Amino acid sequence: MEKGEDFRFEKFSCPRCKSKKMIRFAWESGAELECTECGERFDEEDLLTIDDPSNILTVKEKLAFIRAFKESD
Repeated sequence: MEKGEDFRFEKFSCPRCKSKKMIRFAWESGAELECTECGERFDEEDLLTIDDPSNILTVKEKLAFIRAFKESD
């Protein structure tokens, strides 16, 4: 994290509970935001690019979707 950069991102609201209390976790492959109210995690890119919050999947939901395809092979 850069000097002066805050780890709380209040410019985003949680697609599930609408809370503005989000914490950003940065990885080499991107960033995730975790809602401190409901505990769900979302890909930052999804929050930036998908307009309808009802279409945004949690990280957990994405992984379950991928696992379902891997198990069917």
